Formats: sequence, C-alpha cells, structure tokens
Amino acid sequence: MRAARVLIAALVCLAPAAAHAGRTQFGWLFGTEVMPERGAELHTWITEENDTKGVSYHDTLWGMQAMIGVTDQLEVLLPVEFVWRDSDATGPGFTWKRYGVEGRYRFVSGDPVDAPPFAPLVRLAVKRDITVRDTTIIEANFVASTTTPSGSVMALVDLGFVAAIGPDDQAYEARPGIGVSFKVVGDLRLGAEVFGHLDLENKAPRWIAAGPNLAWSHGRSWVSAAMGIGLYQIKTAPALQWGIMF
Repeated sequence: MRAARVLIAALVCLAPAAAHAGRTQFGWLFGTEVMPERGAELHTWITEENDTKGVSYHDTLWGMQAMIGVTDQLEVLLPVEFVWRDSDATGPGFTWKRYGVEGRYRFVSGDPVDAPPFAPLVRLAVKRDITVRDTTIIEANFVASTTTPSGSVMALVDLGFVAAIGPDDQAYEARPGIGVSFKVVGDLRLGAEVFGHLDLENKAPRWIAAGPNLAWSHGRSWVSAAMGIGLYQIKTAPALQWGIMF
C-alpha cells in the first residue's frame, strides 16, 4: 500500500503541468500572465521588421530571458537581445544589442480558480545598449486583458512606451497594440492583433501592422505567433515566441 502511494506521488510529480504562467496568447503583445512563486521559465522570441518606410530595411531581433516568480503576482526577468539588420545604406550586420533586468506585476490573482475576468499588469524594464554604450533603454507597458468565464475569448490592450536616454540625445516611442484570441479546440487558439511602433521624435520610421495570430500550449511548453501585414510604412512584421517551464 505504501509502495502504491509512493508510485502515485511520483507519477504526479512527473506529469506535465499546464503551461499557463508567463505566456502570452499574442505575437507582438505582452500578456497578463506571470510565473507562480518560485516558478522558472526560459522564454525566447523573434520579431522582424521588413521594408519599413518603403525602403530596403530589414530588422530581425532574437531575444531570450530567464523568468523567475518572486510571488504569485510579481516576476523578475533577465533579458538578452541580439539584432540582425540589413539596409542599402549599411549592409548586413549581426550584433549583441541589449541586456537588462525587467519586472512585471499583475494586480490580481493568476490562480485559474480565483482569477477574475479582468486582469491588469504593469511592466518595467531597464536595458543597456551595448552598441551605444552611454545610452539606457527604459521600457514600460500597461497591459489589460478580459476573458469570458469559459476562457474561450480573450481581448487585450497593450500600451507600451520606450525611451532611449543618453547624455546628448533622447528618443521616445509609443508602442500600442490591441488583440483578440479565440479558443478553437483544446489548447489551440486563433485570433488577430494590431500593433505599431510610433516614434515621437520623428527620428525613426513609424509603422503599424495587423494580422492573424496563433497560440498553443502543451504540458510545460507554449508557443505563440503573429503575421503582421503592413498598414502604414512597413511591409511585414512577423513574430514568434515560445517558452518552457521548469
């Protein structure tokens, strides 16, 4: 009898947990889920900006970060970002671009049983620009999602802001986005999102894109993606994210 109890406990520990913490249902937009206390996750993402402002300019960002649950509502992240760029003016080039520290706080419980339908979250990140060494990058987001009681429909608003602050120059950019995600079957979801990068100093291309998105989770892993089609000053803006919990 004792051996049976030990076997059952072992099987429970080895069974894959649902990958709900820290994920997003969208490609470009941040989600409102955070890691549980003492939880850990490895998260990776790739985004592209192709032919911005109608010129031959391509930007591919590859990022990865460790995500650590401090409490059930607060997580700390350690991101590292690499960038590949190609344009007629500079040619192709690949570099380690940024690293930093990030915090996300969800204002309500994330427990699947106790979580309310409306969930607000704030995000703050401070990053070092390696290629422009005297510049500090500050990113802030207010994200809010609402979900139907069955969880079949989720709508989300992401209001982002980025500041690049140096001793002689500053740049500011708004990054708004909205999206919707529908549960199709099992853990597969489909939806759409609209997002943009709007430089407030007119020093960089402003662009807006929209397109379908997809999200799927399986055990401790999850993946989400979006295919942005340019609405203003960009041709395409695809994005892919995935994560695995430990």
